[in-house]
Amino acid sequence: MLGIPFKACTALAWGSARLVATDRKGRWLVTIGYLIAMWLLYYLWAALYAESPTRAGMTFNSAVLHVLVAQTLLAFLPVGTDWRLAREIRSGEVATQLIQPMSLPLRQFAISLGRALAKATYILPAFALFLWYFDLSLTPKTIPLALASIALSFVLLFCIDFVVALAGFIATDLWGITASKDAVVMFLGGALMPMAFFPAEFREVLAYLPFGHFFNTPVGYINGDIVSVQPLLIQAAWALGFVFAAALAGRVVLRKLIVFGA
Repeated sequence: MLGIPFKACTALAWGSARLVATDRKGRWLVTIGYLIAMWLLYYLWAALYAESPTRAGMTFNSAVLHVLVAQTLLAFLPVGTDWRLAREIRSGEVATQLIQPMSLPLRQFAISLGRALAKATYILPAFALFLWYFDLSLTPKTIPLALASIALSFVLLFCIDFVVALAGFIATDLWGITASKDAVVMFLGGALMPMAFFPAEFREVLAYLPFGHFFNTPVGYINGDIVSVQPLLIQAAWALGFVFAAALAGRVVLRKLIVFGA
């Protein structure tokens, strides 16, 4: 993925974003579904805190904000790269991409980036409206670190989706693999509940594994719970490792594909 053709990537990302933006009915359906899910989550956590002001050392506001921010990131950062690429592999459409000058992982990254940015343009305003309605507020201490962490989270999620999608060259049905991956990412990543509810020893292990940096780290920066740069550095190291792993997996799978097709 070195020697990136920025102009081609920008054009591809922009085209992908426009495709998402032109689907007006889809935007309304996704936004309404998102607001309904957020509303249900708010009252679910309100019921959990009805008999106690604090749980696992977290107040209701801190816990619900963590879950709501994590679910908001979950609404626009993962853009279904695994499902899209697996579908293109089954249909044979990926063959036309392999003969193009842009590498397959870079092409898929540009498409996914455009879709994520387009989805953010209508998810984030809905999130701001939700916070205003329930009188909630975010207090990030370091906005640059928060934005950097969100970007790294996108890279991590894309890479794991891309590697899972490559299994489509081998397996005929990826539903079980993808569903299992989604469950692990959401649960261990902190998208379903704050990691404060996990056992202390488990949290310490997750802090140095990639799972805790899918959602927990960016949420911590957005909520103002994290001010140190150390979690961001660990997240960046994992992102770099995931990029090389995704590129290597792509080369290995494509090399086998060429050999088998020769």
